[in-house]
Amino acid sequence: MKTETHKVARLHALLWGIFSLGGMIAAFLLPVLIYLTAIAYPYSLWPFNGTKNPGFLITGHTLGALFLFVTVAGSLFHGIFRFQSVLTEVGLQKYRRGLEAVGYFIIFAGIIILGYYLATWYLNGTIT
Repeated sequence: MKTETHKVARLHALLWGIFSLGGMIAAFLLPVLIYLTAIAYPYSLWPFNGTKNPGFLITGHTLGALFLFVTVAGSLFHGIFRFQSVLTEVGLQKYRRGLEAVGYFIIFAGIIILGYYLATWYLNGTIT
């Protein structure tokens, strides 16, 4: 008898795992970020003495910068991955490879740019 061998798509499984993690991050952490930056500070719902920039809680220390990086990077990966799958569903299946390349480029460029800005803020002393 001939034994069958199955090709394991490890990269595909890894990307779907990151996609689901990004969805969980977007569902739990993005509303907190939106609340802090768009609702709590403008309407004085968060106790803040006003001596520094209101964004100090998010980007004022390393834990806040890490929170910002994880939230934005996870949401970006999940959103772009979801958007490119929607584009292939609406009839752009023949451009799937190109859409994947552009999508992954946007994801990695966004993460690199975000990391660059957070690193320069850290090196300039904005993040302590």
